[in-house]
Amino acid sequence: MAFGLRSVAFVSELIHQPARHDPRELQKLHGDLFADPACSYRDFRLVAGGAQLSNTAVTMPGQPISCATLLADRIQIREEQTGTTKEDMAARTRALAERALSNVPGQAYLAQQFTVRSVLALRTSSDARAFILHQLMGLDDESLSVFPSEPNLAGLRLAFPPHPGSGAIYAVRVESYAQDVRSVFVETVGTFASALGADQLDEIVERFDLTYLFIQDHLAAFVGGFDNEGAL
Repeated sequence: MAFGLRSVAFVSELIHQPARHDPRELQKLHGDLFADPACSYRDFRLVAGGAQLSNTAVTMPGQPISCATLLADRIQIREEQTGTTKEDMAARTRALAERALSNVPGQAYLAQQFTVRSVLALRTSSDARAFILHQLMGLDDESLSVFPSEPNLAGLRLAFPPHPGSGAIYAVRVESYAQDVRSVFVETVGTFASALGADQLDEIVERFDLTYLFIQDHLAAFVGGFDNEGAL
């Protein structure tokens, strides 16, 4: 059963050899990025080990986040609740990876990790928590009676060995979604342990896409297999 995915967050982490960043070089990088619509950030501030570039001022949990943080051992790019598409996120990650490479020791990203978080609307259940507990996990009321109360959140995690083709290690999460009781929250984290140099940066986009496709082709199908009248 195919689902329409509604992505709510993307995170890219490009891991490199430890670096001691020069604040002046980071500020120059911010200026260069500001001129590029694909990866511009409005604000700049120094943080421990590096700098954070951002387009949003987050003061409360759940607010949109659009930022890139350059740390001693990685670059982390986050787009959460901003309406960013997967294509936009892939382009932003690719552009920032290229422009920041001169600040990276060894001119290579030793490993890359991508996180995709999405929401799936259920068809046969009005309660995602009950759907996960009873249909997906197969628990009955007697099994849960050993607890003093029913759980407010239900979910499961799965971790997979390295993929035979890409070598990626995938970990997934399926949970009830507090913001919408009829929807299931799903997350895939894809970790790629092979290094990418200056002439291999297009593979960053390919690896991000593989992580997204793991939700689309595998995790959504897994949830959909339980979201039908016959599973009730």
